[in-house]
Amino acid sequence: MDYGFLIHFFQEHGYLGVFVLSWIGFFGLPVPNEVIIMSSGMLSSKALLDPTLSFFMTYLGVISVLTLSYALGKYGGTAVLCVLSRNGRLKKGIQKGSSMLYRWGDKILIFSFFVPGLRLLMPFVVGSNRLSFYRFAALTYPGGFLWVVVYFTIGSQYGKHIFQLNRYLQGFQWAVPFVCAAILIFGTLGYAIGSKNGLRAAQKHTK
Repeated sequence: MDYGFLIHFFQEHGYLGVFVLSWIGFFGLPVPNEVIIMSSGMLSSKALLDPTLSFFMTYLGVISVLTLSYALGKYGGTAVLCVLSRNGRLKKGIQKGSSMLYRWGDKILIFSFFVPGLRLLMPFVVGSNRLSFYRFAALTYPGGFLWVVVYFTIGSQYGKHIFQLNRYLQGFQWAVPFVCAAILIFGTLGYAIGSKNGLRAAQKHTK
């Protein structure tokens, strides 16, 4: 898929185009979702799209398709499962998702975004296992937010190289949530230490 196609599509259809491509990108059409999110971030950084609205429409597209997957699993039941299982790749993905759910519990939803091939199937798996919608939303929506933030930010900083970056990142997606967690922890500690030192300096100065 040509990079210029994405740019033209976004410019032609605006924020609706962002939503549509974010939705169908989960199926790898026309390109992987990571590339679509990074493209949205790149255009926002160049002021061709409003960053806040572009991010919101991207995130909305992501959570809507995942919610649909969950609903198909919960309400479609065996009929939908039988249809999907006819595809060997989907059957293998569902089996892998079921195994991970059994091993790690429903918290695997948070990290499934960063496991290629599972981000769309895990909602279906937990839905078919009768996980409540509130629990599904509490785990999936924040995980989706983190995932979109990561790739939207990468696109805004390195937009010209998104296809190369996507190929490179494919093998390391599993590490992204841990890296983000480490950055958050060390950032919080650094802020706390800095604030504490600043408070001590202010108290010393007043004396």
